[in-house]
Amino acid sequence: MPHESKTHPAPGAPARSQRSPEELASQFEQLAQEALPASLGFSARLNMLWDLSGVVPAQAEGRVLAVLGINSCWRETEVRKWLQKDILPPPLDLRNMVSFLLAQMDEAQDVSRWEAFLIYGSPVVSSPVNASMYRQDQARREIASLIFAQLTDEYGIAPSAYDADKAFQRCLTLMHKFNIYELQDFQPGHLEPFRNYMFPVE
Repeated sequence: MPHESKTHPAPGAPARSQRSPEELASQFEQLAQEALPASLGFSARLNMLWDLSGVVPAQAEGRVLAVLGINSCWRETEVRKWLQKDILPPPLDLRNMVSFLLAQMDEAQDVSRWEAFLIYGSPVVSSPVNASMYRQDQARREIASLIFAQLTDEYGIAPSAYDADKAFQRCLTLMHKFNIYELQDFQPGHLEPFRNYMFPVE
């Protein structure tokens, strides 16, 4: 009678579950979700990409209608959810949108990396926005101006106490490091580190 050889799992491979198919099916049912949860911060990241592309007005100046003009198949209610409610577009719509927006930029960009960043954000996916792109974006510069004003008012910092251009550039640098894409991303806990970095005691 021929000897039957037994196969063994490779070193380091996970052991096969000893649970029955019914038990596995029950666990799957318990863990299954009926709908994907909102992707927190998705709308802020998506709006930043629209800002960087420069093809539509700012959010407060008719962005939704401008986006609808680019693709008439999209519905206004859907676009508002994408831009304001952290709701993800269907995968194909997201891919086509990202491809279109990245095509407007001077430097070559990785579509898949941008998609992942929009969905998951940092630190799960490192930001594809380099410091140069961030500094040149008008929307981010306007946010930096508001943060600058808030800090000088909060701490009573006189104009004679700092170099305005240097402090402004430091603000943009720290915003980029802290992944601040909208003014609402700037939290009370950011005040102290921003003050220390923008207005160091020399």
